[in-house]
Amino acid sequence: MAQNEQDPRFYKAIDEFNQRLFFESHETLEELWLEENGAEKLFYQGIIQIAAGYFKWEQGVLIGAIKLLHAGLDKIEPYRPAYLGLELDSFVLDVKANLREIESAYRKKEQAPEIIVPVLSLIS
Repeated sequence: MAQNEQDPRFYKAIDEFNQRLFFESHETLEELWLEENGAEKLFYQGIIQIAAGYFKWEQGVLIGAIKLLHAGLDKIEPYRPAYLGLELDSFVLDVKANLREIESAYRKKEQAPEIIVPVLSLIS
């Protein structure tokens, strides 16, 4: 059975992401992803990878963060400007800005930089 934006787990995962509970958000969305066979599957996977990328960033594993953020962005880019009630344009731009900062720190062999993690915003 296909899941949709009405599934409470979807909103739970968004809330977890916005509370910077990236591992938990990843786990919640993975439940939906595993059940999905339709158009949302790739979108869920992209958000999962972005959440996992921020989790890796928090752990200081910059190369893992870089790979996961790139992969996630590639997957959600086609869904812009909005999908499943989420505003994606500013989210994608903010993740790309974070990615540039993380890549710069990685190239310079620096610690994980302080970044402002974007918020997943619902369209009202």
